[in-house]
Amino acid sequence: MSREDTSLHLLRKFVVDCFCISALIGLIFVTTDVWAGFERGFFCGDESLMYPYKPDTVSTPMLRMYGLGLPILAFLICEWALLRKDDEFQCFRFPLPRWMRGFYCVMACFGYGACFIELTTNIAKNVIGRPRPHFFDLCRPTVNCSLPEWQHRYIESREFECTGIKNTEKFNDLHMSFISGHSAWSAFTMIYLALYLEKRMVWRGTRLIRHVLQFSAVMISWFTALSRVTDYKHHWSDVLAGYFLGLTFAVLVWTWGTDLIQPKSKHQPISQHEIHLHNHKTSELV
Repeated sequence: MSREDTSLHLLRKFVVDCFCISALIGLIFVTTDVWAGFERGFFCGDESLMYPYKPDTVSTPMLRMYGLGLPILAFLICEWALLRKDDEFQCFRFPLPRWMRGFYCVMACFGYGACFIELTTNIAKNVIGRPRPHFFDLCRPTVNCSLPEWQHRYIESREFECTGIKNTEKFNDLHMSFISGHSAWSAFTMIYLALYLEKRMVWRGTRLIRHVLQFSAVMISWFTALSRVTDYKHHWSDVLAGYFLGLTFAVLVWTWGTDLIQPKSKHQPISQHEIHLHNHKTSELV
C-alpha cells in the first residue's frame, strides 16, 4: 500500500469512527433524556422495596472519572513506551509518531465498547422499569396498604401517584433498578483495562506489577458493584446481571474488536532464553 493510500485509509477510519461514535452518543442521549421508560408497579407487602434511601458510595462522576481516566492513562503510557522508538509515518506529508497511531486505535475500540455498554444498559432500564429497593422511601405512593382492597394484588403504576420527592432526578430514577449501570460500566472499563495490561505491559521485571495492577482494577469494579447493594440502589440480581454484561462486553470487544499496532521486531525485548542460547552458541564457536 502506497503512502497516499495509507493516508486515505487513516483519514477514512477517523471519519467513520467519529461518525459512528457520535451516532452512538446521540442514541445514548435519546435513551436517557427522550425515551420515557416503562414504570412497573408493586405489591404492598414487597419488603424488597422498603429499604431507606442512602447516598452513593461511588458517585456517577467518580465512576466516570476512574472508568475513563485509568484506561486512557494506561493506553497512553503503554503505547508510548512500546512504540516510541518506531519510525514516524507520513499522513498527508505530516509526520506522526507511531505510538500516537497505536493510542488512537485502542482508544477508538475502547470508545465503541463504552458506548455499547452505556446504550445497552439504558435500553434495559427503560424496558424493564423495575423499582429500586428504596422505592417506598422516596415515592410514598398514594395507596393505603392497610386497606383490604390493596392487599394481595399487583398495583399498576397508573393506580397511584408518588407524594414524595417530585420532579427531581431521584424521583425520575426510581424505576431504573434493572440493570445496574454502575456495575456494568465498572466491569467493562476495569476488566478491559486488565486485559489490555496483560497484552501490552510486556517489559521484563513487570510481571508482578502487572498482576497487581490487574487485580486492583478488578477489585475497583467489584467494590463498585457491591456498593450498589449496600447503598440500596439495586437488587442483588440487578448487580449480578450488570456485572456479567460488563464482563461479556469487555471480553468480546477486546477479543474481536480491538486493533493493536505491533512494535517492530528490532524493538521487541529479547527473552532470557534467547540470550542464554546466543551465549551458548558463541562459546561453542570460540
